Amino acid sequence: MFPAADLLMTPSEARTEKDLRVKARRNFMAYCQFVDPRYEDQPHIRLLAAKLQQVALYIASGGKRGIGRLMIFMPPQHGKSQLASRHFPAWLLGLLPDSRIILTSYGESLATTHSRHIRDMVTTEEYQAIFGSKSNKIWPVELSSDSRSTEAWDLAKPYRGGVKAAGVGGGITGLPAHLFIIDDPFKNREEAESEGRRDLVDDWFKSAARTRLRPNAAVVIFHTRWHPDDLAGRLMQRMVSDPLTSQYEIVCMPALALEKYPTEDEQRKMMRDGVFLPLADPLGRSGGAALCPEWYDEAWLASTKADVGLYDFEALYQQSPFSKEGNMFKRDWFTIVDAPPRDVWARIRAWDKAATSGGGARTSGVKMSWGKDDFIYIEHTVAEQLSSAERDEFMVSLGKEDYANDGPFIIWHPQDPGSAGLDSAQAFNNLLADNGLIGTFDQVTGSKEFYAGMLATKAKGGRVRVVRGAWNDAFLDEMAAFPKGRFKDRVDAASSAYNQLRQIVEQLKNDDDEEVIFEERVSISPV
Repeated sequence: MFPAADLLMTPSEARTEKDLRVKARRNFMAYCQFVDPRYEDQPHIRLLAAKLQQVALYIASGGKRGIGRLMIFMPPQHGKSQLASRHFPAWLLGLLPDSRIILTSYGESLATTHSRHIRDMVTTEEYQAIFGSKSNKIWPVELSSDSRSTEAWDLAKPYRGGVKAAGVGGGITGLPAHLFIIDDPFKNREEAESEGRRDLVDDWFKSAARTRLRPNAAVVIFHTRWHPDDLAGRLMQRMVSDPLTSQYEIVCMPALALEKYPTEDEQRKMMRDGVFLPLADPLGRSGGAALCPEWYDEAWLASTKADVGLYDFEALYQQSPFSKEGNMFKRDWFTIVDAPPRDVWARIRAWDKAATSGGGARTSGVKMSWGKDDFIYIEHTVAEQLSSAERDEFMVSLGKEDYANDGPFIIWHPQDPGSAGLDSAQAFNNLLADNGLIGTFDQVTGSKEFYAGMLATKAKGGRVRVVRGAWNDAFLDEMAAFPKGRFKDRVDAASSAYNQLRQIVEQLKNDDDEEVIFEERVSISPV
């Protein structure tokens, strides 16, 4: 690879070295490993490299083959910037040295950092061995002698290729692009939560970025999903509403593989809300499997989820951002209190059951009481991914804990449709009874949104309070995202709890009124 080493090579080693160089020119992943022998060959990196190679094919074929529009959704620190914003532009310039590349990010400093890496790579011996004077090219791909800037630089003549780096909103007018890369258009959560900033990014993309493209140019967009209305979200909304707009191929790789995947109709519906989930895992992972366990395994991701909370984990790691202000519940409708009431009409624990230990559906339980002050108190919620056996054991254990703290009350669980559903519900009810717990069940009929709407009406009226606990933020995030959020089980459990509790309290109040009326009648009856 290096001049001194070349003199010491045997003919066989020289042929092998030449073969590696030829392969690196033709294959993007081989190039990455040639210029950086320590580059890790992970499955998600290989998939992404294959997609980027198709982008190069699109440019080389004049738009006749390959991928011309690509969006990449991956969790942080999984190598997408290194691959797509550094190695790929350098390889493309060697392959197609007349290409003009515009490289953008939320700020000019990050874009120029990537640009500097590309420029410096062109000057390395490894790169020159593939595309430069040692590559048997008539005209080697080299850096222009006057290209000292990292903000904009060119290849040496006779080639016309080069790189322009800019921040989102920065000056790129008058510059053509065969490849336009957008790497993280939002700096942080604060920017993504700002509607004004989201509008600015979108306007810049439509008026400046999109108009820089040469015919049959390619666009690659990858950024942290902070918000469903970010740039990727708006592009997806246009894709499903207007077939004439650019149709992007989307590569979505959640940190933890999903347990359940959408149908095509469900996928398009989610895209209208700014969220994309694949129809199947692109790497063929089983539910709950980590994207790159050698770097970040399931335990690390579980700890990260606990640290950052559901709202950020779903967006940054699972690529499923949701708005904190949904169209059914609002966070400020719920008042946080330090303790449940002393006097209650009734208390209940309602469950939404699932049977999975993977990364999808969860078993959720909500303990709720109706105070004598006529406020609804959400006293505790829990959501766990459990197998069937683990689920039943967990529900019984929590029931015993509830009784120890609050005395006996009803534990409600849903009955699935059909005879098998009835058998299962009866078996679990018997299990509760065997452990000294009071259980009841029935089928949930009608839409879950309807029952959630009953609870939302109560909350909007300021009559729902939440007892302070570590689970508060995750629960309120799910409530605020409903029904568009990926997780709905805690909302379903809370809605069931309120519906069952309402019926119990109405009966108790009716019985209480009848007792008062009876006492009044007795007091005025003739002797």
